[in-house]
Order: sequence, then structure tokens, then C-alpha cells
Amino acid sequence: MAKASQKSTTAVMSITRTSDIVNRFLDIELRKWDSSPPRFGVMNALVVHGGTMNPSDISKRILRAKHSVTSMLKVLEKIGYVERKPNERDGRSVNISVTQKGWNATDKMIPIAEDISKRILSCLDENEIDSLLDILKKIRRHLLNELSAPQIASSNKNEGRLLKT
Repeated sequence: MAKASQKSTTAVMSITRTSDIVNRFLDIELRKWDSSPPRFGVMNALVVHGGTMNPSDISKRILRAKHSVTSMLKVLEKIGYVERKPNERDGRSVNISVTQKGWNATDKMIPIAEDISKRILSCLDENEIDSLLDILKKIRRHLLNELSAPQIASSNKNEGRLLKT
């Protein structure tokens, strides 16, 4: 049993280290295009959800604190990629919508993101990438279920409401 436990710890540490390295690589590459992983993540979340979301849903989707998302949204708004619009159903809240300039920037970034992704995974063949995607999805779903468990949800109500992907 000790070997299985040790193997699990080694695997988790390997995932963590790989994530750190991938994030560093993304940070370096996206800076060349005046972007960053968090900003790219916000824009990706918006685009995947049709171009409009409220800040709370963005925060849940990208697993970042609301204040961090608010800061990123201010930057994206300042450069003209998003705009705040009153929520038609609830006048007290706002929705964040991608502007035409934001859509144009996204169209420009898609091939760049695809190239960066190909470079990151160029050491794997197509079958290995499929396997990797399946394994990562399984781990992600498991952890999101763990984070939604009653004991965790009761200790931090915001973390218990993460979106499942």
C-alpha cells in the first residue's frame, strides 16, 4: 500500500510541476502577443459561452477569485475587448460582453494559441494526446466533485459552487 500511496504522491507532484512549466511557457509566449494566461482564460470563457457572461460566472469558470477577475475585466475593458452592460433580468448586476475589437483579437489569437498548443504537445502522438485528454478530464471531474462535497461547500460557499467541465 505504501508504494501505491507514494506513486499517487509522485503523480500529483508531477502534474503540479508540469502545470507550473506549461503556465510559465504560456506566460512567455502570450506576452509576445500582449496577453497573459489569465486574460486569455477570461476571453476564452466569454467566447465559449457566446460572448456574454456575468463576472461571477466568469470567476467560477476560470477558478479565480472574484477580485482577480474584476482586475482582469478592468484591463480588458480599458483595451476595448469587453464592455459592461446592465443585466436585463436584474438591473442591479452587469454582464460582460465581448466587443467587436475583442472578437477581432480573439480571431487573431486562435491560430497563435493553436501553434503554442502544438508546440507544447509536440512530444506526443495523436493517440497519446487523446489519452491525456481523457485522463485529465477524469481527474478534473473527480476534483470538481470533491470540491462540491458538503464538507467543503459548507466551509467555503463560493468554492462549493464551481462549474463542472
